[in-house]
Amino acid sequence: MTSNRLSTESDLRVRLAVHGDRARLAEIFLVARRHAFPWILPERFRLGDFKRETDGETILTAEVDGRVAGFASVWEPDGFLHHLYVDPPMHRRGIGRALVVAMAGLCEKPLKLKCQTNNRPAMAFYRHLGFVAEDSGVSDMGPWVRYRAPAGA
Repeated sequence: MTSNRLSTESDLRVRLAVHGDRARLAEIFLVARRHAFPWILPERFRLGDFKRETDGETILTAEVDGRVAGFASVWEPDGFLHHLYVDPPMHRRGIGRALVVAMAGLCEKPLKLKCQTNNRPAMAFYRHLGFVAEDSGVSDMGPWVRYRAPAGA
């Protein structure tokens, strides 16, 4: 049986995003949100959202074999992991985990995030990484849970 997980660390590179990444990151942001939130009308998500949604945030980019495959953005003053998206065909290869680990190492504060409860794969992913639920609420996208990174992460 073969695994989708990347075969070596050299297959995956996490780095700070540069201006030249923006078009590809906007594409991933659009496609991945439509994939992650199927209960939301796809027209709600637009290609131009990336710039507005990540303004002022630190962005890390994940490359696989030299091609941008995902990103994470954080609002550093609060250690708030605002966005974590991987191109859907690249899921389950360790890319999201690598982005979270790299971002945790970059931020001075422990990471916190909100996750839509309808996005069950993401909820399971964060719990698998040891994130702990703190509180919950409801937004225009539905119910969410706020998570914090485990102590020492």
